[in-house]
Amino acid sequence: MTPKLIVAGVLALDDLKTPYESGKRVAGGAGIYSSIASSIFSRTALVAAIGYDFPVALLDKIEAKGIDIQSVTKLEYPTFHWSGEYKGDMAQAITHDTNFEINGHYDWKIAKEHREAKTLLLCNNDPNIQEKLLRQMDAEIVAMDTMNLWINSEREILDDVVSKVDILFINDAEAQLYSNYENLDEASEKLLRMGPKYVIIKKGVKGASLYTKDSVSHLPAFAVKEFVDPTGAGDSFAGATMGYLANLEILDKENLIVAMNYGAAVASITVEGFGTTRIMDLSKPEVEERFQKLSGGPGRI
Repeated sequence: MTPKLIVAGVLALDDLKTPYESGKRVAGGAGIYSSIASSIFSRTALVAAIGYDFPVALLDKIEAKGIDIQSVTKLEYPTFHWSGEYKGDMAQAITHDTNFEINGHYDWKIAKEHREAKTLLLCNNDPNIQEKLLRQMDAEIVAMDTMNLWINSEREILDDVVSKVDILFINDAEAQLYSNYENLDEASEKLLRMGPKYVIIKKGVKGASLYTKDSVSHLPAFAVKEFVDPTGAGDSFAGATMGYLANLEILDKENLIVAMNYGAAVASITVEGFGTTRIMDLSKPEVEERFQKLSGGPGRI
């Protein structure tokens, strides 16, 4: 059966440290967080590479979530590795080391059976890779994420990819960097002129803002009691948002606001555990309960 959403993103083994916990070779990467989050809502296929050192049991867990892994390729190189930590309020990650060798040997090929999917999520990645993925599909809805590394080093190709997507996910600091505007309203106006119909600016515990050419909507985050690890929160948010949208016939502001509230609910669950521990146990009823609070139901925060 053709998936409704293709998630193209890195699978990683991370050395991670927060004020609460630390670990080595912790499951991570945008591909894991986004695909697990989206699978709550839609049939999802994952496009990624894993190395010889990626645990089989972990791949089995991903597949057990109903995620199609036909487009996941195993290569004889080390899995993507990130080493870093969070300090204080954990607002920003501190990167110590990365090993991205595997990307130089992977063609990011999408299985033929997956190319008919309606929706494509390009997780944060080298925009040269994102452009390669775009060429393989003619999806009705395309969303992407990016980061400061690519803004600083690959701006020309990044501009080209951004011009071809419907939805741009970007955090507040990166929106300011990319646009050269400190004011987020001005930043979003410039980003919208680059091509996307919608710009979603992620602001961590301050929620997220949805910008269109003629409107702005500020949405809250779900206030969690135990904030353990922010890793993957933005990817979970994007994955859940796109997973919800993949089931709809119309992409518009109203549907995006609902989708973003689902994204915020899933992200709030992600940050309550170290690495992927909480999101691996994600359940639809738990997500629905938090969504109701975010969208104006009983107990809205």
